[in-house]
Amino acid sequence: MHYFAHYRDFIGVSAERFFKTTIFQSPRMLAGMDCLEPGQRQDAHRHAGRDKVYFVVSGMGLFHIGDEVQSCGPGSTIWAPADVAHGVANTGSETLVMFIVMAPEPG
Repeated sequence: MHYFAHYRDFIGVSAERFFKTTIFQSPRMLAGMDCLEPGQRQDAHRHAGRDKVYFVVSGMGLFHIGDEVQSCGPGSTIWAPADVAHGVANTGSETLVMFIVMAPEPG
C-alpha cells in the first residue's frame, strides 16, 4: 500500500476517450486523475450515493452540475453531489487535467 503520490505520475492521454486513472482507493473513497484532450468530453452521468469533487490542475473546462454550467480553469474546485447529473467538456487548447475524489468508493 502506498500513502504518498505525485499527481504528475498519473497524468495520461487517450485519443479515443478521456483518460482516467486511480491514485488511491479504499472502501470509503477513490482519488485519481481525469484528463481530457481538447474537444473531448465526459457526458452527463450520475453516481448513486457518491459525491465527486474535481480540482482543475491545468486547462479549461465547461462543467455541468445539475442545472448549473460554469467555465473553470486552474485552481477551480467543483462539487458534484451524489445523484446529481454532471459532466465536463475540454473547451481549451491544452489538456484539461483534473484531480478527482469520489466518496464513498465507486466499487
